[in-house]
Amino acid sequence: MVEKYYKKFLIFLALILFLIILSILLYFFSPEEIVNKIGIKNAYILAFVVSFFGGFSTLSSITFIATLATLSIGGVNPVILGLVAGTSLAMGDSLIFYIGFKGREIIIGKWEKKLGKISQWTKKRLEKFIPLIAYIYIGFTPFPNDFIILFLAMIKYPFKKLYLPIILGDLTFALLVSVLATKGILIFT
Repeated sequence: MVEKYYKKFLIFLALILFLIILSILLYFFSPEEIVNKIGIKNAYILAFVVSFFGGFSTLSSITFIATLATLSIGGVNPVILGLVAGTSLAMGDSLIFYIGFKGREIIIGKWEKKLGKISQWTKKRLEKFIPLIAYIYIGFTPFPNDFIILFLAMIKYPFKKLYLPIILGDLTFALLVSVLATKGILIFT
């Protein structure tokens, strides 16, 4: 229990440190200077790595959005950046779904019954709309994707019905952030 707390604390600390470093860099250097220093190819690699972990928690979502906006404003092609980041984000979300789906198997007892009831209720009433709801949530909200992804994994919603909304939603969101940032519109920051 204590070890789990320290692990979460270290992750939290690393994300805070990243945000502080990014803030300091943006204070002393313009986004253009940052992109010039790291280079365009490295900017895409940075976006890929940050995007993979972008949907895992609230703080990494903030980091993901700030990184995309900084790189876009700095002169990286926003469409290519959005496609790279969206693809990577979809890969990370798929991993989260798999982890949640496998984690569902270890739930026993009264929690398993409660989860079963929630699953039946959700599937009975929202089955047709789940892909659309998932796409809208993932593609148009700045909230971490792990909320909806883990919920759908826990109720055993089939991934084959969900992978397209995940991919399209992540591509939509990453493209929106990167393209709108180049226009000076920062709606999620």
